[in-house]
Amino acid sequence: MITKAEIEAKSRQFEIHTANVQRDYVFGWLIFGIFTFTDLKEIIFLKGGNALRKGYFENTRFSADLDFGIPGDIDQNVLLNEINKVCDFIQEKAGILFVKKDNKIEEKFTATDEPIPGLRVYEALIYFKDFYGNADHIKIKISMDITRFDRVLLPIQKVKLIHPYPDAGEVVCEIRCMKLEEIIATKLKCLLQRQHAPDLFDYVYSIKLLGGSLNKEEVVRTFLQKTIFGRNPYILKNILQKTPFDYFREYWDKTIVCAKQFILRIEEAIEIFLSDLDSLFKIYSDNGYAHFAYFGPELRVPIMKAGRTQTLLRIRYKGSDRIVEPYSLKYLQRKDGTEREYLYVYNRTGGESPPGMRSFIAERIESIENTEEKYEPRYPIELSKSGEMPENRYLFDPNRPARAPRPRRTSVAGISKKIFGKSSVGPKYVYQCSFCGKRFPKSTFNSNLRPHKDKNGYPCGGRYGYYVDTKY
Repeated sequence: MITKAEIEAKSRQFEIHTANVQRDYVFGWLIFGIFTFTDLKEIIFLKGGNALRKGYFENTRFSADLDFGIPGDIDQNVLLNEINKVCDFIQEKAGILFVKKDNKIEEKFTATDEPIPGLRVYEALIYFKDFYGNADHIKIKISMDITRFDRVLLPIQKVKLIHPYPDAGEVVCEIRCMKLEEIIATKLKCLLQRQHAPDLFDYVYSIKLLGGSLNKEEVVRTFLQKTIFGRNPYILKNILQKTPFDYFREYWDKTIVCAKQFILRIEEAIEIFLSDLDSLFKIYSDNGYAHFAYFGPELRVPIMKAGRTQTLLRIRYKGSDRIVEPYSLKYLQRKDGTEREYLYVYNRTGGESPPGMRSFIAERIESIENTEEKYEPRYPIELSKSGEMPENRYLFDPNRPARAPRPRRTSVAGISKKIFGKSSVGPKYVYQCSFCGKRFPKSTFNSNLRPHKDKNGYPCGGRYGYYVDTKY
């Protein structure tokens, strides 16, 4: 086990707080335990910031949590049992004292206690006692995210675990990691969808360190496969070039934990990022195709800001000013084969129709601007998924033959009238049975499923579903 003197020495060497040294040290042992001592070792893989630090680069930034993926599903109790076994193993080998009674695994939630749409992520919370003289009353938390049904495009790599501590000789194993080019492509996708300073740092640090040894063609090809911009990659480059960097400038020093001798200044990071875009997309010119289908940076930037800050947008659409709450930006296909992005909002005022959910297309938006007025979300905000292909990309059911809609009767304010199609109050959340694959529309986020039959007509034992889509 690492000593207090060694913790202090590493803290001075890295110029970071001793708690970060302790957490990073335990990360190494946890990864070692998972890939040597558990039944997960052949299916689980490491990804994200700690895949870079523990699998590829010793001196990159310290990541606050561990991100793993698995190709299928796993029961929460099974996963917790495996993690507790790892804690026992590490406690015996390294003397780290875990507080197992506090360890837990739960579906990952947002600050508003709503599941994050489409992620299917377990969050494992693991606690260990402070090494630094406060073990009786201070415990340190480790967060592990495990994404189920995680899809990777490039082969998983086996790399040697990096553990830059005095007991490195005891922590020797190969770990399964997402391929470096796919990690970098994923960081680019994150930069498209959110403004997190660590994503920019990870991308730029990797580019700077690797230079010409990185397979950039594989990076950009993987990036395009993860997004909706394959028909005209030049549009994607244009969006990335217009990234609002002021947000990164504000949070750079607050969120990047890195040894001082290896940290990058924000202006240097921005310069490297922008110049590298030219290199990354050099083989793609603007082919003029499908500009109508996408929300360009002049629209995308204020939309993403409104979602991040939960503030209203003022949009002039088809000649009318509207005040709206933005919720999602989805790339969908109509029955005639036309594919495009649709902005789903709750329209508070403006236009000819009463307040409610509406969809806008880019070419009919005449102007857009942010406001300072906050809104309390009525539904989960899904803008962090924009730019990637949804699991269900159709505005219609592709498995049903086209037919004329049947009129049915409903009553509004006591007056009976005919309407076509389905009525809805708010969006429907689609869950898929993890056993038989059958899908269920639900009015609330609730993964429990009713008794049902599979697609062949036999009773299915599945009583749990995972979120796949929102239908407006």
